[in-house]
Parts: sequence; C-alpha cells; structure tokens
Amino acid sequence: MKKDRGPERMILVAAGAFAVGIHAGLAPDQLREWAPLGVSFVAAATALAVAVAVLAAARRGSGRAASALALLFVGLVVGYVATRVAALPPLDPDREPLDALGAATTAVEAAGLVVALRLIRRQPQSSTPGGNQ
Repeated sequence: MKKDRGPERMILVAAGAFAVGIHAGLAPDQLREWAPLGVSFVAAATALAVAVAVLAAARRGSGRAASALALLFVGLVVGYVATRVAALPPLDPDREPLDALGAATTAVEAAGLVVALRLIRRQPQSSTPGGNQ
C-alpha cells in the first residue's frame, strides 16, 4: 500500500514558502546594511522559491526538489548559527546577536529539513537512468 505523502509535501512547501518570504522581506535592509549579506538573502530567497515552485507543481513528490530544499535548509541553518558564533567576512563583517525572528525562521527551516529528509527517504527508487523522481 502506497502511503499518501501529500501532507508532508504541503508542510515542506509551507516551510519553504515561509523561508522565501522572510529572506525576501529582509533582503532590502540587508543590502543597505552590508551588500554581500543582502545578496546572499536575495540568492537564498530565489533558490528557495524555485525549489518550492517545483515541489508544489510536481504531480508526485519530487525527490530532487525535496533534496534541493533539504540542502538549502542545511545551508541556512548552518549559516544562521555560524553568524551567531563568529563574524564571517566578507559575508558578514560582524558577529550577529541572536534575534527572535532569525531563531524562529531557523526553527521552521530545521523542521522543514526533517520533513524533507523523511520525504527523500520514502521516495521510490528509479530503476532507469534519468528516471522520474
């Protein structure tokens, strides 16, 4: 019996969309404050938006889109933690303080990562090269 992965896929889409909104919303302020950091927010929002759109549009759960979101979430979670531990020039010249919005966003991204990993693990394996994931 095939298990319905629709709810997990929708949770992953929601977590990704939330992250898109936060990063896109913060990008203008980050660009004014420190351009390289602002560019990274724009890049993150863009990459997340593409992965979320592919996952949402897929007829079945897309293993590649879930994998892309998992990788993006790993990078964002690690990036947030790293910038709270140390300055990372040229990306961010100063060590950043913990903030409620950043911590909440990182928690959503970490939860999205868990859901993405569950979906990836449950994807049927294609027996043909270039098979649809």
